[in-house]
Amino acid sequence: MKTAYRCVICLGSNLEGEYHLSAARKILDNTFPCISWGQIIETPPEGTNDPSPYLNQAAVMKTDMSAEDLNSFFKEIEKKCGRTPDGKLRGIIPLDIDLLVYDTILLKPADMEKNYVRQALASIRES
Repeated sequence: MKTAYRCVICLGSNLEGEYHLSAARKILDNTFPCISWGQIIETPPEGTNDPSPYLNQAAVMKTDMSAEDLNSFFKEIEKKCGRTPDGKLRGIIPLDIDLLVYDTILLKPADMEKNYVRQALASIRES
């Protein structure tokens, strides 16, 4: 039997956020049936001069995929939603998916300190 690793992710968008978060959720719900979502929260941008607000949403899920495979999968979803390197340079983020925690490993400790991540995580009800 494969091991199921507990993962914490956070999604964000500053362009057509409801549309892009919904599109990503559909893919993730189909791939990870036991995913638990938090509420969508609107936050000001952190660490950028772009004034566009972000929509953020966090989730907890279980998977037997490796962290590397998960990150590759998330990058594919981001590209499907229109994320490009040029857009990122200009501060246009249709979709960002970050793997924050994989099993017992905190992958992005700095992100876990950010207000928008804390707010998004606080609304998750794990099943």
